[in-house]
Amino acid sequence: FIVFMIYTRFFKKQDLVRPKIGDIVESIYGLGTVSPDSVFRVRAGVSLTVRKLFVKEGDLVHMNDPLVQLDESIMRSPIDGTVTAVSTKLGELITPQVAIVTVTNLNRLYLEVSLEQQSVLRIKKDQDVVISFESLREEKYQGKVFSIYPRDNQFIVRIELPQWPHGVLPGMTADVAILIGKKTNVLMIPLKSIVSGKVIRYRQGRKETLPVQLGVVDSE
Repeated sequence: FIVFMIYTRFFKKQDLVRPKIGDIVESIYGLGTVSPDSVFRVRAGVSLTVRKLFVKEGDLVHMNDPLVQLDESIMRSPIDGTVTAVSTKLGELITPQVAIVTVTNLNRLYLEVSLEQQSVLRIKKDQDVVISFESLREEKYQGKVFSIYPRDNQFIVRIELPQWPHGVLPGMTADVAILIGKKTNVLMIPLKSIVSGKVIRYRQGRKETLPVQLGVVDSE
């Protein structure tokens, strides 16, 4: 009995939490993949032979620089960028529609996030985004939602950054938090205190179970 009374008086009281007044931000979280905005791939419409290669992987090229000679035709780059793939060798016979040389503009990047339907319905163009790269956890970068679109039964959110950290390349990933709601000077209670849409309130010695309507919700 004594142990029970001690538990009731002291430990149970620790479960009581006073509501707080403050600011709260609601976010949708996802994993973003860095993608290039400008990519050019040399392809042939018919079978041709590689007569000359002007570039190798890692080379920087400018617009109109020669990339590869196929029989009598010289293919040139229509963009500035870096050669990110050379999938052929001198003298090789190229089959139609195979990418021979790939040039990627590494200075024009964006983040691509795939989200579930319920989350995408709450996202709009120009919403603010906070981005964190795995190797740069102490740094937070700002971005904005640029567009939302479907692709192969997925729902894609494109995010653009005004400033990218040095060294970020296509294929790298980042944690993103899309800010969908913010309220200031509001009454806040812990999310864990809500069970089946109700909370238990203690006021003036009385215990009541009350329904609550949720507004902005964060992780806490």
